[in-house]
This record gives sequence, structure tokens and C-alpha cells, in this order.
Amino acid sequence: MNTIAAYTKFEILGAIRIPMVFVALMFLPTVGMLLFVVPALGDDPVGATLSTGSMCLFTVLIICSAQYGLGIADARMKPWGGYVRTLPGGPLPKMVSMIVMSSLFVVAGALPLIAIAAIGTAASVSFGGVLLGLGALVLAVIPFSLMMLAIGYAVNPYLVSVITSIAPIILAYLGGLFTDPNSTSGFTTGFAPFIPTRGSAELVWAAVGDYSPNPLSMVMLGVWTVVLAFLAYQAYRSDEGKRFR
Repeated sequence: MNTIAAYTKFEILGAIRIPMVFVALMFLPTVGMLLFVVPALGDDPVGATLSTGSMCLFTVLIICSAQYGLGIADARMKPWGGYVRTLPGGPLPKMVSMIVMSSLFVVAGALPLIAIAAIGTAASVSFGGVLLGLGALVLAVIPFSLMMLAIGYAVNPYLVSVITSIAPIILAYLGGLFTDPNSTSGFTTGFAPFIPTRGSAELVWAAVGDYSPNPLSMVMLGVWTVVLAFLAYQAYRSDEGKRFR
């Protein structure tokens, strides 16, 4: 536990030293709220509530891309990153500290979006619903952190920035975050349940509004989590073998 606490302290201090990173991560979700949700759905309580949940999940995608994909790729290119991996304790303390840091980022990133929704729209959620929604967002960190870990360790570090820059938008689009959650038609309707983004989004929507998750989306979210955990582990072991053999 002392090792995990030390790693977590290191992650938090690193984030505090460069606060503009957090501001940059929040740019797209905030713009999405101000340009699309507030003008188009501001008078619709249900639409505004669910769309705010979608933008909060979009924040999770962006944070995981930066925290895991870019963070791991950057560490792979620096001597310090290699040295940290030789320290006692194995990869678990580092991974736990990154999850804690990402969870804090997610909660902090959701609060401005919730404030915008409260001030500029007719969205209405109970305090308990807000807490459940934040919990669902923190749970969403798990599959997407695993995905970005796999990319960060498996892909050439110089290409990771390209992939992680477009991955959040693609995942959000394919998962139906930019469409009506209750729509039964449209380009993404048929395959959205098979995208991990959809399952996470439906958990958030169910937490904050009157929405019933699709069982197929929930099953696929579980399957994706297991598959991504395996891929992340394999990518980590493969990279470790290349570095320390």
C-alpha cells in the first residue's frame, strides 16, 4: 500500500505542476456542451440530461487517451520511464495510481459540464443521480484505460499520438454519443451495441435519467473489458521483453 500511495502522490503532483494539461483535455467536451447541447437541447429536460451524460463520457475517452495512451508512449521514450519499471512492486502500483489519477480527472472534468447543464439547460437530476452518474463514469475508466494501455505499449510511440488524437471521436461516434440515445434508426444503431462506448454510455444514461440499458450492450461491454485486459497484459509483457531481455 505504501508503494501505491507513493506512485499516486507522484501522479497527482505531476498533474498539479502542469494544470494547463487538464484545461486542454476539457476543451472539446466543453465546446460540445456550449455549441450543441445548450442551443439544441437546452429546453428538453430529458435530451439535455442524457446529452450531458454523453459529453461527460466523452471526457472519459479523452482523459484515458492522454493518461494512458500518450502517457505510456512518452514513458517508453524516456530513460526515467524505463527506470521506474525496474523498481520493486511490479506494474500494479503504477497502474493503480494511474487509475486513481484518471478517476480524479474524470470527476473534476464532469463538474464543469454538470454546471453548464444546470445553468444553461432544463436538465434535471437528483443528487443521488449525480453520484450514480459519476460512479458510472469512474467505472468507464476501466475498459478505456485498458484499451489505451494496449495501444500505448503495442504501437510505435511516435504513432500513438495520432491514434489517441482521433480514437475518442471515433469511439464516441460509433457508440452513438452524438445521437439521440432513444433513437431506433440511424447509421450507428445497428452496430453501436457492439462498441464498448455504448455500454458505458448506457450505464451513465441509466444513472442520470429514465433509460433502460440494452442487455446486448452490457454483455459486449463485459466481453470487451476482458479482451482489452488480455491485450493490455500481452502488450505490456511484449514491451517488457523487448526492453529487459
